[in-house]
Amino acid sequence: MDLPASVTALGEQLGGTGEIVPDAALFSEAAVFAAERERIFAQPWIAADHVTRLAENGRYFRFDADSRSIIVTRDDEGRLHALRNVCIHAGYPVCDAEEGAAERLMCPYHGWEYALDGRLVEPELSSRIDPARLRMTRYPVSVRDGLLFVAPSPGPVSDESIAGPLPAWLADGKVTKRASYNTTWNWKLLGSRPPLFFAESLNGQDSCLEFGPLSRITINSERALLLRVIPRFAERTDLQVIEIAAPDTSPEMSPPVASDPVADVLGRAGVPSSSELGREFFSWYWSLMSPT
Repeated sequence: MDLPASVTALGEQLGGTGEIVPDAALFSEAAVFAAERERIFAQPWIAADHVTRLAENGRYFRFDADSRSIIVTRDDEGRLHALRNVCIHAGYPVCDAEEGAAERLMCPYHGWEYALDGRLVEPELSSRIDPARLRMTRYPVSVRDGLLFVAPSPGPVSDESIAGPLPAWLADGKVTKRASYNTTWNWKLLGSRPPLFFAESLNGQDSCLEFGPLSRITINSERALLLRVIPRFAERTDLQVIEIAAPDTSPEMSPPVASDPVADVLGRAGVPSSSELGREFFSWYWSLMSPT
């Protein structure tokens, strides 16, 4: 698809040395968002959760990666699978639950059933049909230092591109909180705000690693906060924050239950301005959107 005018204009500005002043349409136009879905949001990898979310065989959980709903499962042999949450029959979501345990996944629309690796098991269709067509779309899965990664991309990918290294304690870390938030911000405007979210939750010598364009982790020797950015529309972005504590962290080191620094920041922050995004961000953005 051709790039919208606001995107090509950004590329022209980056070719010069002056201040970058993006067109407002870059943050609100549906055509821009559609181009970003095609060129950016499918980039590998996304850090979906901590691996302890699937600590037992037969477990599954569902998460969103922009417009895609993805189910991550652990089958009865302990193998992990990432499946697009779409029935091959009528395109209906197979799973509405956020997480659970099951031997099979059943689409509520017409009752088609799938094994936890995505194979269609009911109804039993003609053997003349290519078995590769009788399964849910699969995505690559990788586990690195206790984090579970999914690559919602159409082609083969290598997990060597996953950022690292991460502290050794993370593999044995304990998830202490999962929380979701809604904003009316364009996803790009969050590029200047994650450090504010984490400033009150982590103390000293924090490091930040980005996993693709839609997930990042801020971490120190005792705690970590995994942030997933979920673009819904041009002017709506959801967030999921997963807090992880080192295995030897005492309860006294954990934030009070009533404390929610992310909600506090979102509640008192005004709408971010594009002026908070610098040339470095826009150069990164253009590198992914550019046709060459």
